[in-house]
Amino acid sequence: MAPALHFDTPGLRYDAGLRYDIGTGPGPDPYPPKPKRNKTMNKFKLELSRKTVPEKLALGGNHITSMTGNTTYPVATRVPTDAQFQTAQDNLATTDAAVVAAETAWKLAIAERDAAVVAWDTAITARANHCESVTPTDLVALASTGLPLRATPTPIGVLPMPANLQAKTSDFEGQLDLSCDAVVGASSYEWQCRLHTQGTTWENIKSSTTRKISVTGLTPGVQYAFRVRVLGTAGPSPWSDEAVKRVG
Repeated sequence: MAPALHFDTPGLRYDAGLRYDIGTGPGPDPYPPKPKRNKTMNKFKLELSRKTVPEKLALGGNHITSMTGNTTYPVATRVPTDAQFQTAQDNLATTDAAVVAAETAWKLAIAERDAAVVAWDTAITARANHCESVTPTDLVALASTGLPLRATPTPIGVLPMPANLQAKTSDFEGQLDLSCDAVVGASSYEWQCRLHTQGTTWENIKSSTTRKISVTGLTPGVQYAFRVRVLGTAGPSPWSDEAVKRVG
């Protein structure tokens, strides 16, 4: 029976192919070490990661030309050999040429496809215009063409009153800034104000297309009430709740 091996056994190498995860003795290393990069080169500045393939081919060609007849580096001792380096150069040139040809063909195919798309769009638009000119109001006939029809607009109805009306002081004397939440479908906003005292009547102050306005010419120290409504296709909405503010 062979003697048991220990980690301190003379001559035992921990990288000699023992499988430590199984413990059955020598065997193939399931995790072979990665090859180390050559770190001895420090005079040449290749910067290969920054070079394009054409730049690498130009560099390789220049190197082959410069090494031809260069007696400083004997042909018999060159690593890799001239033949091996020439093979690498030729393989890169061949595969790069194939990629360039494929890219050229791909770009041509894309251009041809885009031209076909334009022609198809023109053809189907002309066909739709023709069908509509023959039966402009017959929706049943138009639907039978297999082309999509526009949805019939549905009236929105009376819009809701604007919410969250606010009146805020301004940096200018006699001015207040009004705002409310936007109302979908509103074509305009109508604003009114009155003195915040019993029996005063509402007066129109402005009509706007936005949900924010500034009211000028107010009397400092006086308290005003404001309200707003919106106009839609079905007419005006109810008036909003009042917003009361004293002018600064």
